[in-house]
Amino acid sequence: GIVVISLNATDYSLSEVSRLIESENAKVLSSSIKEDELDINKIKLTLKINKTDLTHICATLERFEFRIIARYQETQSVDNQKERLDILMKYLEI
Repeated sequence: GIVVISLNATDYSLSEVSRLIESENAKVLSSSIKEDELDINKIKLTLKINKTDLTHICATLERFEFRIIARYQETQSVDNQKERLDILMKYLEI
């Protein structure tokens, strides 16, 4: 999964962010920093993480007041909806 965090340039600490992510049994595979186009005092930190479900990681980062502006992850809701549709179709056939 990929998480994009917006933070002040002076508050940037990759070790702190990594520690929080590792507390959720995940690892940072890569990171990238880019200046925020809208505010020159802020940066965008993009992290590639070795987990596809980022729910707990994002909750932890938000609890420590990091602002998540984007996240990209695999969702299982599509599989869940397909499974429910298959059950409904099987029910209607009987």
